[in-house]
Amino acid sequence: MNITNTLPGSKKGWMKIMVAAAMLAAGTAAQAQEGGQGNTTIFGGAQMTFFGNHNFLTGGSGTQPGVILTERATANISYLNFSGAGLTATGVTDASYVDGYVRKYGTGQFIFPTGDNGFAGQFAASADGTSGAYYHANPATAVTSNLFTGTNYPALPTGGPFPTGLLNRGGGVKTVSSVEYWDIDGATATPITLTWDAGSNVSTMTSGILTALTIVGWNGTQWVRIPSTVDATSVLGGASSLTGGSITTSISVVPNTYTAYTLGSLGPDVSPRISVVPGIVHGTQQLEVMLSVVEVGNAIATNGQITIRVAKNPVLSNFTWTPSQATAPANGDATVQNSIFTASDTDPAYYIFTTTASIPRGTQRRLVFYVTLNPNSTDGSFPMTTSIPAGQGGGEVNVLNNQDADLIEFFTN
Repeated sequence: MNITNTLPGSKKGWMKIMVAAAMLAAGTAAQAQEGGQGNTTIFGGAQMTFFGNHNFLTGGSGTQPGVILTERATANISYLNFSGAGLTATGVTDASYVDGYVRKYGTGQFIFPTGDNGFAGQFAASADGTSGAYYHANPATAVTSNLFTGTNYPALPTGGPFPTGLLNRGGGVKTVSSVEYWDIDGATATPITLTWDAGSNVSTMTSGILTALTIVGWNGTQWVRIPSTVDATSVLGGASSLTGGSITTSISVVPNTYTAYTLGSLGPDVSPRISVVPGIVHGTQQLEVMLSVVEVGNAIATNGQITIRVAKNPVLSNFTWTPSQATAPANGDATVQNSIFTASDTDPAYYIFTTTASIPRGTQRRLVFYVTLNPNSTDGSFPMTTSIPAGQGGGEVNVLNNQDADLIEFFTN
């Protein structure tokens, strides 16, 4: 069955759409004939409206059960509209959904019955006028099937594809889905909810840590983290788990802010800090070196060891480390946590320290050690440098902030 009505673009215009009674009489033969496209097809530039709840398993209001197909091409998008407050679309399965764009008018959260190529991929939003579609495709290619022609669409939506490599991930984003993404549009801020099932590979993406899951949005150059929280009870029902559930933004988002949305995972973003006291050294004066390991991404606690290195210098010697030390007196009597680090002075190039406990997100852990200026040094200066190798803490996601230095000036007398 085909709906080709194209009405004026005003909100009042599309509300007048009526579906011919003949469509309700479409028989089994017609259903089979159009099964490749969808049991109901809304051609390019057209729209169809449900003014009440809809069950995709039973059909009604001019549609048969199963898939409703709309045109995805940017210049010729067609829509299935839902108009009314607090509407629901039930009976969504991998064989019954809207393959294309859905739009909602009215108040209240609405779960959009979207899907693609035999996969349901629902999302939810509340703002009047929000629309969107699901793409069961790798956002890095952003290509899905065109059921109208039997070929593929070019990358959709406009602005795609959306690369997922390291340089295309913002701070704190460890991984980005290679399975699916959503095009969500609208000019009014709204909470946005994405859903997943076993095929979304959330367990692999998050290394089995559900709290590491996040919503990410494509800002034109990168996938950036959108503050979000896994829903204890999924909008689709049941408890959220690694094999199915939903996640909702912690803030309202104007959908048009991002070109595409998908699921991602968070990783720790650790950065070192170094403070040497005194900064100007005379003779064989002892230096107090305080190191901080900071989870700067405020994303997720570290879940693996972190190695922090301090480059050795020939003018320094007499390395001293006390595992039980709890303060750094010269550094303002700062509290340190030497007890959660191990230390080694055997590497020829570095003093090496390793964490034995996790660092909660947005916090730091500090250590202190001591070295002494060699008595045969000549006057001079050098930067005392510290660094954290890539991949630390269960998956370091940003290596651009993994170094720090403090300048030391020294005089022999």
